[in-house]
Amino acid sequence: MKFSLHQFLKALVGIAADNHGAGTVNGPAIDRLGFEEALVVVNSGANGAGGTVNIKVQESDAEGSGFADVTGAAFAEIAEANDNTVYVGRLNLVGRKRYLRVVAVVANAACDLGVDVLLGAARQLPVSQVNAAAFSV
Repeated sequence: MKFSLHQFLKALVGIAADNHGAGTVNGPAIDRLGFEEALVVVNSGANGAGGTVNIKVQESDAEGSGFADVTGAAFAEIAEANDNTVYVGRLNLVGRKRYLRVVAVVANAACDLGVDVLLGAARQLPVSQVNAAAFSV
């Protein structure tokens, strides 16, 4: 049986794409049970003048509380000089807590930002949770 790439991934929203104002943006809790790797994909749009964004990944044993930073799972600060860029970070989930979330701290000015999380290395296949019907070439 042949598997397609989308059968190996589960794609989730880490932070909804939007123009985020200054402050902290907490993404939704992501249940990563059954997956051993994650890719965090940051799509940084335009930052306002002097604006910066710091993005990190947190983990917790509970879905709604107790989140703490994952050591080493933070992106370099995104400033006006390096906005309009895609950043990708890989996270080994073996031994990690069950729930993840992405946190963005927006400072000084609003910015366009969206973060997606791709869970991979599923313990059971096929996963088939990516919307493969969106397009097919």
